[in-house]
Order: sequence, then structure tokens, then C-alpha cells
Amino acid sequence: MGSSALTQDYLADAQELASRIHTQIPLTAAMRLSAQSYDGKTLVLAAPLDPNINDKGTAFAGSITALGNVTGWCLLTLWSERVFGRNQCRVAIFDAQFSFKKPLTGDFTATVSLPDEAEYEALREAVAAGNNGKITLQIALADAAGVAVKLTGSYAVRRQN
Repeated sequence: MGSSALTQDYLADAQELASRIHTQIPLTAAMRLSAQSYDGKTLVLAAPLDPNINDKGTAFAGSITALGNVTGWCLLTLWSERVFGRNQCRVAIFDAQFSFKKPLTGDFTATVSLPDEAEYEALREAVAAGNNGKITLQIALADAAGVAVKLTGSYAVRRQN
């Protein structure tokens, strides 16, 4: 399979997960969260401003933090489904630090990438051994004017019994 076809396969997985979580996490449906791109390493989720607007005409901080948290969760869920199979792992965020630099004034995205191979290999080994695997992700939230918010999120991944 060529890299273009593989990227389309990864994107289809991300779009299917976004659809699935609209039922599992109803807030994501209300936010109109969608998968914009995914290549197996970097995931971009998007949300339109309209359902996520605050009284100042900018993105609501609750929507921003929800999109950031769920983007990391989705990346690790997609990763764990590829490595261990669907419904084999549970992913949870256990620490989140947000840095708001400026308001998001339009439709916005959250972008996250898997860290270097050694980090996610250590995660895979921990999860395969039946332990809580832990990993920290850097997530950037942006609109057309650029990155406005950064999230450092620590996540746990564990195989289900």
C-alpha cells in the first residue's frame, strides 16, 4: 500500500473514531468535532467556532480544553487500536497544563503528534506487560491566525482485563 493510501486509511480510522465518540462523549457532537487529518503519527481534530463561542465572540475556554484533552485521547486510542486491537485498552488523561496566549477567534484545530519512537515503544512495552503506560503529549490549538493555546497532557494507557 502506498503512503497516500496508508494516510487515507489512517484518516478513515480517525474519522470513524470521531463519529464513535460523538455517541460515547456527547459533548464532542455538540462541539461538532471532526477529524481533519491523521497520518498514523500526527492527528488534527477541528471544531467550528459557532457552537463553541463565548460571550466575547471567541472560542469558549471549556471547548478549547475539551478539544485539547480529547485530541490527545484520540491519538492514543488510535495508536492503541492499531497496536493492541479495538477495545483492548483504556486511555485517560491524568494531568493537563494549558497555556493560553491569545483568544481563538475563528474555527479552530488541535494538533498532536506521537513523541519520538523510544517514548511510544516504552509505552507499548508497559501496556503489553499489563502495566499502566504513561506518556506526555504536546497539543497545539490554533485558528487561522496561528497557535493560541498549548496543552501539555499526561495520559495513561492500560489494557483491559
